[in-house]
Amino acid sequence: MTDQPIPVGVVGAGNMGANHIRVYDELSGADLVEVVEPNPDRAAAVSDEYDIRIVDDVADLEAAEAVTVAVPNRFHHDVAIDCLERGLDVLVEKPLANSVEAAERIVETASDEDAVLQVGHIERFNPAVETLQKLLEDQVVIALDAHRLGPFSDQLSEENVVFDLMIHDIDILNYLVPGALSTINAVGTTTRSTELDHVIAQFKSSDGVVSSVTASHVTHGKVRTLDVTTKDVFVRLDYQKQDVTVQRRGSERTTNIIDGSGYRTETVTENPYINREEPLKNELRHFLDSVATRTKPRVGGKVGVEAVRLARSVIDRCE
Repeated sequence: MTDQPIPVGVVGAGNMGANHIRVYDELSGADLVEVVEPNPDRAAAVSDEYDIRIVDDVADLEAAEAVTVAVPNRFHHDVAIDCLERGLDVLVEKPLANSVEAAERIVETASDEDAVLQVGHIERFNPAVETLQKLLEDQVVIALDAHRLGPFSDQLSEENVVFDLMIHDIDILNYLVPGALSTINAVGTTTRSTELDHVIAQFKSSDGVVSSVTASHVTHGKVRTLDVTTKDVFVRLDYQKQDVTVQRRGSERTTNIIDGSGYRTETVTENPYINREEPLKNELRHFLDSVATRTKPRVGGKVGVEAVRLARSVIDRCE
């Protein structure tokens, strides 16, 4: 391992790529040297803000040793494999690919090239999720209910909400729920889009945990929550606020209520302390550490393949 910053690049300077560029520029472990962006307007915007080399194609990269692939989903397979075969370590934004077969080819190529491959399932690096995972270690989980909703915009009209939003929660279920997951039911609509834009899916694990996930591009507010019911507690996680609320059952007794007799149940509410930090910064810092130490990242290729498998099964059940 070296203390020298790692020369990094970003392939794609759209919405997500622009965030990767910003965070790499802020991290001491990264030396942002190149960006691949063929769109002249986006390339000019990056050039105006950062003193780095802008190129049109992955083949033009010269200095980067590791890259983020943040191109549209349909290009993930080809661009990721191109980067890997050029000897680069790669972080691929979620989803790893649009099909299980394509995702598996990326993983195989990374193995053949002895490259670090990380998948951008960013919520695993949300401090609130890390707190929840520790809290659930000694709990018997019964059910989970996730909502990831947002308002419609024209740029989402050709984006499938399962691959755009739901896959985040699918991955978190894989992370938190013991036992293998399977899709048992899914329904969806294409209200304002050419692809699915509102989907409700149900899952069950081999250990009997049941889960429901709702994802939408067509609601009138942004919601990112996860409710967990265990044998002993009820937990609500808010991804945006990075907040976890735990409710436990308190004492139960018959007591006088106003002027009569009634039954009172007390609930104890706890809010564990969370050291809030931008999840993307945590994610990219972990990627850089994996590259520097040549170790497997927490969210590797196999994790990405499993998320794609479940996402594809949801889409298939909606058709």
